[in-house]
Parts: sequence; C-alpha cells; structure tokens
Amino acid sequence: MNSIQVFDDIQQLYLQFLENKNYPKLENLNNWGKNRYFFNQHFRLVEDWHQTEQIVIEFNQQYYCLDTGSAPDFMDKERYMTWLMGELLV
Repeated sequence: MNSIQVFDDIQQLYLQFLENKNYPKLENLNNWGKNRYFFNQHFRLVEDWHQTEQIVIEFNQQYYCLDTGSAPDFMDKERYMTWLMGELLV
C-alpha cells in the first residue's frame, strides 16, 4: 500500500481507479460499495469503527469517518472530489 501524503495523490488514485478495467464493473456496485472498494484499495480501513454507511480511513496518520450516505455519486468526479476534499482537509 502506498503512503498517500497529499490530496493530489488521492485525486490521481481516484482517476486511475475509474479508468482501470481490472476492477469489478463499478456500475454493478452501489455508491457505498464503490466507496468501500476504492478506500479498501488505497487506505487502511478501521473495520471496527464503521457503521452501515460510514467508512473510517487513516490518512496522514489521522482517522476520518466518512459518511458515504451523504457522499455524492462516486462516478461524478467533480462533485465527489469536492466532497472528499471537504471531508479530509477540514
């Protein structure tokens, strides 16, 4: 797992994730599934902290609880990156 240090790294990984044809077909997953699959690939998930729509990740040695129920559509690049930036760079 790569050490993600800055938000630009996340944006690059996100774009690669959307373009990579080796992943399961993203359209077959719901929004929570897309989020969970992406974060599981690139972050350490804190399994015992999450609830149904919450995903807890570690980023820059801090923990963030992301409420994917309030997240915009994972496939909407602009809105999704704006939401994620707001969650991680507060």
